[in-house]
Amino acid sequence: MAFAWSPLPEGLSAAERRLLVELRALKDSHDLSFQQLGKLTHYSHASWERWLNGKRPVTRQAVLALLTALAVDGTRLLQLLGDIEPPQPSGPEGQPAPVAGAGAQPTVPVSLPAQLPAVVADFTGRRRQLRELAEVLIDGGVAPGQVAIAAVTGRGGLGKTALAVQAGHLVAHHFPDGQLYADLRGADPTPREAAEVLGGWLRALGEACDAVPSQLEELAARFRSLLAGRRMLVVLDNAAATAQIRPLIPGTAGCAVLVTARTRLSDLLGARHLALAALEPDEARELFGTVIGSPRAAAEPAAVERVLAGCAGLPLALRIAAARLASRTSWTVATLADRLDDERHRLDELTIGDLAIRTACHTSYHNLPGSRPGVPRPRSGPAGPAGAARTAAAGACAAGVAPGEPSPEMSPARAFRLLGLFPGERFTAHALAALLDVPLRRAEELLDTLVEAHLVEPDGPDRYRLHDLLRSYARELADQEEPEAQRRAARARLVGWYLYACHQAQQATRIFHTTADVSVVARPGPTPSFSCHDTALAWLDAEQTNLPAIARLAAAGESSPATWLLARCVLNYQLLRARWQDAIEGAELAVAAARAHGATESLPPLLSAVSLPYVKLGLVDRALGVCQEAFEIAEELGQTRDAAHSALVLADALVDSGRFDEAEPWYHRGIERYRAADVPHELGRALNNMAWAYHEAGRYQQALTLAAESLDLARAFADRNAEASVLDTLGMAYRGLDRLPEALDALRGAVQAYADTGNRFLGADTLDHYADTLAAAHRPDEARAAWAQAADWFKGIDDARAAAIHAKAQHEAQHEDQSTAQSTAQHARALL
Repeated sequence: MAFAWSPLPEGLSAAERRLLVELRALKDSHDLSFQQLGKLTHYSHASWERWLNGKRPVTRQAVLALLTALAVDGTRLLQLLGDIEPPQPSGPEGQPAPVAGAGAQPTVPVSLPAQLPAVVADFTGRRRQLRELAEVLIDGGVAPGQVAIAAVTGRGGLGKTALAVQAGHLVAHHFPDGQLYADLRGADPTPREAAEVLGGWLRALGEACDAVPSQLEELAARFRSLLAGRRMLVVLDNAAATAQIRPLIPGTAGCAVLVTARTRLSDLLGARHLALAALEPDEARELFGTVIGSPRAAAEPAAVERVLAGCAGLPLALRIAAARLASRTSWTVATLADRLDDERHRLDELTIGDLAIRTACHTSYHNLPGSRPGVPRPRSGPAGPAGAARTAAAGACAAGVAPGEPSPEMSPARAFRLLGLFPGERFTAHALAALLDVPLRRAEELLDTLVEAHLVEPDGPDRYRLHDLLRSYARELADQEEPEAQRRAARARLVGWYLYACHQAQQATRIFHTTADVSVVARPGPTPSFSCHDTALAWLDAEQTNLPAIARLAAAGESSPATWLLARCVLNYQLLRARWQDAIEGAELAVAAARAHGATESLPPLLSAVSLPYVKLGLVDRALGVCQEAFEIAEELGQTRDAAHSALVLADALVDSGRFDEAEPWYHRGIERYRAADVPHELGRALNNMAWAYHEAGRYQQALTLAAESLDLARAFADRNAEASVLDTLGMAYRGLDRLPEALDALRGAVQAYADTGNRFLGADTLDHYADTLAAAHRPDEARAAWAQAADWFKGIDDARAAAIHAKAQHEAQHEDQSTAQSTAQHARALL
């Protein structure tokens, strides 16, 4: 229900009445309560209630505070305030009153400087950043008497200038003595000199041309003298470094400075730093829709999302894409989205007139140590093998080496280029050290330089991120300036390091250990600490989106063994985390590479491993086919252990599809071969799998017999993960025999063992079994708690299962309430 305003009192002037009407409308349009008004402006809600009901005159300071908090244009409201307030005192002949400390030399009478450029017409979003900047610029420096300084930093194309200009206009009324603006051209090869900027400002402030000093120190001193006692806003756009800025900062409080730069300006002490990031999805959607028109955007929402993904939240990219679409009425949004989907040519598409993402990236890159002068070149070159050879040779010359020579020294610019070869978004210094073939300490130093230049972003502890469009630009540079042999070697180093790190991580877990020998192709090197199960699993979790990309990189390279060995090292982890598609992709790439390389002996474990994700995705026939092939290959090659494993997996797949009668002989084949191969650890797993199959078939006593032998083997090897699985089987078999106390003891032990290993996927299933058994034992409160924990463990791994368990818990709670009500009614009737 809309807020009902009381009528304004009689006796208000027309300007007062109009001011209050517009302030009320501003409050209503933002759906604010009086309490919220008070919190936003730091005035009491009672004051706002009196002001907006005309009981007392609203103050200019309160209106300014509200305009700043809401980040809206308050020109009209301030005009109305001016019509109400008495005139300010002025100097002789109507000039502004003299300012204390303005200096001894005479100045030319001029109007107050208002040098801010016009705001961008369709400026969108950045509301939080605008409020933060306004707060800094208006409230003053971090210490009493200090000049307020706000520094907005970020890579090219993020809209730093547009934000600074918008913020400057927003707070301009807080600085009645004017605004000074200068583009310092920090991204140019030759940035502007501070002396040149100061000379122009002094003349704008009324200094006679012949009175302007020539030396930087004198210019800066005169500038500080003129601004002493005034309230002026100074906007320094596109700064190169802190040394360029320091002479341009006023000397006394009352003034404020707003700086933008592509570097982080870490040595600009006393400043409030605002590192600008990409637009939020809603902001990007709003900006794109504003430029192309809301009806056009609303007609193709899916295509709009694809365009936004291609532009990756970069305002300049969004404006260019939208401008191209707006100027091509025959294009649909999907047409533009299709063109942006091609990552290799995306930078070519994000160009219109003199605006180009490639240029914005280049201006940041060319300031890096080790870069070479030149202009950004679009992706093009001679066609055919001869053209490719000429391009590679030209790249070698550009890199300063002849084809076939060792790689040059690793500079920050070259590190950025090679980062374009990294196939994922997020990476560590350890991975970068392998890619660049440098010590870890040097990789960290290079990252510090790239972070300072805003070409790489920190992304949590010990991780970094390369923005999508910057990665496209870096890859383009690598293709143009790095010889093919150097690029190939860098990719091979990265794949080899990932193989080594994944093998080390898996060996540190308490879950599954691969028997694959990776020493032939793995590249040992510094890795994060895998001191225990939890740290190894945390690293694999952080890398889970990179692993498929590394698998594709390995498959595209010349080292086929790395492709199937990497799959052997990560498949068990991917199965643990239920990343079925990742597991299938990696295994299929590995199988194809092994076949092409003639490595038939590597096929059985790969074919067997991919069967589980096939089953989970409903591809049962495909799972049975690969298991049958794996068994036949292993039998033919005399690989008894692999044959046993293939038979076991085939039997499991048959059970999952409800075909127990067909599965039973395959279980026996597997168990026989495990006994023959004398691998008791794996024998225990086979016995437990067959025990579970017996449970599913209702043959509980046989299940108990096999599970008991399996439990002895698991405990002999101190394998908590295997022990948990067997205890789950025992618990369910006991429950099938209606031996509930024994069932609960076994299931409780299984839950604890899974919690110890961090295996939440299988642990959540066991918690569900435990909750069902608690409910069967008429312990509803404990059952609901166990279901809640099971849903929590499934969350993020299998959200559908989490929702199903939550629904089951609610249903059981309702059923329990109904049973309790019926029992109470029956008892009441008995008493009557």
